[in-house]
Amino acid sequence: VLVIDGITIGHPCCGVHDCPEPLITNRHRFCHGHYHRHHICAVEGCEQTVADGFMTCTDQNHRQLELNHKGRDKALFQLRERLQRANVSHPNDA
Repeated sequence: VLVIDGITIGHPCCGVHDCPEPLITNRHRFCHGHYHRHHICAVEGCEQTVADGFMTCTDQNHRQLELNHKGRDKALFQLRERLQRANVSHPNDA
């Protein structure tokens, strides 16, 4: 556990709720005992197998959730959000 400026960041844990087992590496989603879940869609309640290169199945709604989640890390998304904030603070007719 890491505490910086009052913000606590916990250790990486298995994607199965309340699983006490540690992850194989910090980059894995599941522990050794639940590793078979790695090939199941990341959307809660969906038991379909994932498509290659994705964490979700081929359902378009699930795929869009994943793409939106990944898109938040992209620079264009961040720049667009900054532009929206700038327009609010500086209206065109000012």
